Amino acid sequence: MARWMAIWTAAATSLFSLGLAGDSLAASRPVATEARGVAVEFFRSQNERRYDDLCALFSRGFYRTHALRDRQTCAAVTRAAFVWSLRIEFRIGKATREGSRVVVQAVADGAPGRIVLVPEDGALRILAVQDN
Repeated sequence: MARWMAIWTAAATSLFSLGLAGDSLAASRPVATEARGVAVEFFRSQNERRYDDLCALFSRGFYRTHALRDRQTCAAVTRAAFVWSLRIEFRIGKATREGSRVVVQAVADGAPGRIVLVPEDGALRILAVQDN
């Protein structure tokens, strides 16, 4: 299994689903920049073992989809899942839009994937993470 999914399957077998890519965000540079920044923070917070910060990046939809009660539960699950994890080498690629969603392409430990973001409370939050 690709490293992308292995990162999270240890935490919960159904942690990620749903994501669509589409039109370029060339006309919306600030959104693309913010989306790519969230993707970078997603990996950095894992590498630096800042699980409270990691869980703050997830949308309410992510919590509902994966039956996580709250951020404390999320942080506890990720802390346990990543106890023996190694540093993730990542590259962030292009951001695209589909409707109100933004999808960021990325490569984690050599495996391509994408991070699906939605606007929530004035910021972009992670709805899903998928391997390709």
